[in-house]
Amino acid sequence: MIDTTLFQAEAWRLFVTALRNSMPPEVGEAEFRGTMAPGAFGGSVAYDGDHRVLGLGLERGERPTDMLRSLAELTGGQAVAVRGVTTRSGAAVVSIVPSAAQVSFGMGSDLLEDVHLVPGAHPEPYRREPVRCDVAVSAGADAATVTALVRQLLPDARPVDPSELAAAEADLGVALPDDVRALFLAAAEGTLVLQPADRERFYGLRIVPLADAAARAYLQPQARYLSWRYGATEVVAPDPHGRMQQLAASPAWFVVGDDGGGNLYVVDLAPGPQGTVGQVLFVDHEMSAGARWLAPSLTELLTERPATLAKLGPEGGLLVRVGSRSGKTLADVQPTTEVLYIRAAAAPCDLSALAGHRLRTLVTESAVVADLRAVTELPALEYLQLDVAGWQQLLAAGQVPSTLLAAGLTGRAGWADTVEVVNGLLAAWKQEPIRVIDVAVQL
Repeated sequence: MIDTTLFQAEAWRLFVTALRNSMPPEVGEAEFRGTMAPGAFGGSVAYDGDHRVLGLGLERGERPTDMLRSLAELTGGQAVAVRGVTTRSGAAVVSIVPSAAQVSFGMGSDLLEDVHLVPGAHPEPYRREPVRCDVAVSAGADAATVTALVRQLLPDARPVDPSELAAAEADLGVALPDDVRALFLAAAEGTLVLQPADRERFYGLRIVPLADAAARAYLQPQARYLSWRYGATEVVAPDPHGRMQQLAASPAWFVVGDDGGGNLYVVDLAPGPQGTVGQVLFVDHEMSAGARWLAPSLTELLTERPATLAKLGPEGGLLVRVGSRSGKTLADVQPTTEVLYIRAAAAPCDLSALAGHRLRTLVTESAVVADLRAVTELPALEYLQLDVAGWQQLLAAGQVPSTLLAAGLTGRAGWADTVEVVNGLLAAWKQEPIRVIDVAVQL
């Protein structure tokens, strides 16, 4: 729970003082937008609405962001959005937005980043479910080989209790391949360091215990994409070899190990039509979606030691960027296109040309589209990212697409207008408005 001290003027006096002191002589107003939580805080300052104006060079410890360090400890462990504005004279105002399920925070201009219109909904790539293909375990998989290797490398390791393994399989709803079972029945945990050491070959892994909930939770959709705008703009290219299904994440990926750097080795229990049950995939913690193929089985990973990850397939026309910089137009949008960016071009784009097209994500600005109301003709649109002025147009016209699951706001706009748009969208989906607490600070 947030400490109520956070809502008192005295708590913000040093912050507002630093914000005012940072103002260059020719500037009349300074505005800070940012977020804070215990151990994490930051944001940006605009002077007279312009980020390009530089503030004064202050001594260390006097910057507005430095003042958030102690304030962040009052947030009760949650993220809090902060907007502070001050002029040279008169009262300053700090607006505080507590964390809420209806909205996600960005940084700086895009402080109220995404509005979650349908609670708990995930972007489409993360809602995909694997289908079961008629494929078998690799002929190279061998439980005895894995057992012998693990016992050689970890002679003192404790095996898992068979009941733990049975419980894990019950949760999965499918049996693990025999060589994967052999790994855990030989060692519940430990690090397999393969010899001789060779940078050109797979070097080993740390066995992820069956009870390691954190590692397994990383494979959940929300942990992968973090924010709606990032998940909604992800595309998953098809595997050119047909070994993997076109999934951002899969409940059929089972963690067996990690590399010590936050990346996971998983066995795939629902491979593509040309894959093998129990094939090993590499889940890179820097990738928000998908995985890369590594070996046909755990046995072959440990014995043949391949070190080269399969190349990702081409995106093709799954994602298209229209604008003068890319040189592409709406004519480049294909029936398979899922994500469309429209930036400044020679003339505003006429979205009516895409009527009936099954785009799921559109990122654009009101100034570069001829008639925003055409977005209602995109039947699969679930995420739309616009500037505040564009949302104001759609809300006033009653033309916000009813198919949306989330809405993104971009660009710096007036604070009152931004909050009004967020709450207008939430009201249209019969959700509670966000809570904004204003604290007036006299200096």
